[in-house]
Amino acid sequence: MSIILSLVITFTIAVAGQTVPGRAFDRLITIWLGHEDFNSSVNNAVINNLSSQGILLDQYYSLTHPSQPNYVGSIGGDYFGLDHDNFTRIPRNVSTIVDLLDTKNIDWRGYFEDSPGPGYMGPENVRSDGKTDYVRKHNPFVQYDSINFNGTRLSRLLSFRDFDHELKANSLPQYIHISPNVLNDGHETTSLFALNWTDSFLGPLLKNTELMNRTLILLTYDESKTPEQPNRVTSLLLGGAIPENLRNTTDSTLYTHYSIISTVENNWDLPCLGRYDVGANVFELVASQTNYSNKPSPNLSLVNNSLSYHGFLNSDPAKHLPMPPPNLNLTGAGGQGVVKVVMDFWKNTAKNDTPYDGSGRLFDGGDGTNNQQAPQYQAHDSNIRGLKTGAAAKFNNKKSLAARKNILNSEGMCFWVIFGLSTGLTAIFSFTV
Repeated sequence: MSIILSLVITFTIAVAGQTVPGRAFDRLITIWLGHEDFNSSVNNAVINNLSSQGILLDQYYSLTHPSQPNYVGSIGGDYFGLDHDNFTRIPRNVSTIVDLLDTKNIDWRGYFEDSPGPGYMGPENVRSDGKTDYVRKHNPFVQYDSINFNGTRLSRLLSFRDFDHELKANSLPQYIHISPNVLNDGHETTSLFALNWTDSFLGPLLKNTELMNRTLILLTYDESKTPEQPNRVTSLLLGGAIPENLRNTTDSTLYTHYSIISTVENNWDLPCLGRYDVGANVFELVASQTNYSNKPSPNLSLVNNSLSYHGFLNSDPAKHLPMPPPNLNLTGAGGQGVVKVVMDFWKNTAKNDTPYDGSGRLFDGGDGTNNQQAPQYQAHDSNIRGLKTGAAAKFNNKKSLAARKNILNSEGMCFWVIFGLSTGLTAIFSFTV
């Protein structure tokens, strides 16, 4: 048995790094509310007021039910058949949007209201009055071992106290995920309660001209409330990145939570994950500035998005499948191929069938009996979609595979111990057995 002890020390007072300019925005903030139908929320006074300052996305769909798989898919490009809110861990060889951001050192963090400390991995946090506030299921990052086996990454999962401090210090990162607690997001209260919180939280931010400079905000819901209806949710684009002529307008392009990843790829010219991030439409606000062509889904009218398809994380043993390999021949919205870390982890699966084809098709679990919209597995093939550059032709997959080495030799059990020091530092120890 070997024990590897590593110490990572990070300042709780963040130092603003160098900004990596984007093509349409320099900062993206995603704010997540909980389970509400489109028709029940879109006409609320708070939504009406906010939409007058931005763009209403009236064809934005969540991925499935319940909440957790939507968070998982929003950073990983798939929810892998997940159909529950229970404790979940996704193997270390599955990459996320973090791996894409890291290729250009784009600073990122997740802020979770009432999280008890940096990198907290517990299932929930309960207040002194007995009410639950923070829940793990609304934290997409901590589900992935590629993040929670990495002390530097884990230390970027913070609380609203940290957000407030970094806002005052003008040191907020360029990619931000925000999850309010389950009271303020509406899960344990009401839609009206959540929208009143949204108004109080977003109002001051939108008036902060320094923060809003080239900042894009996505306000969305994790899922709809009525499973029997298509999983359509109210979503808005806000912030200083919205030009005056597009404010108080509606965008009827089809989007899902995967569009968060594709938009990030497109804005910063990043590689892709080789999963459902490829083929997901880029927010038209951005696509119109980057000369990217969105396309309608070929099967939207048939999709319900209410039941999870078979997969690695499905709780039904009869619906369990091995973890699907990414398609190593895809080119993403950033005009690049699959990110190197994915190529390294999955290079030996290049001949295995994959469900990812870059077509933009939507998939679900059907009605529980008839599963016509299940993912279809096929050989790795390249995609020609949406790109107006010759980037796909420049990506030589065979040479890339030959030149890369597998960086994972063994798996172990990793534990993280995080504590605060009186000096104002946070110490994070990791040891692998």
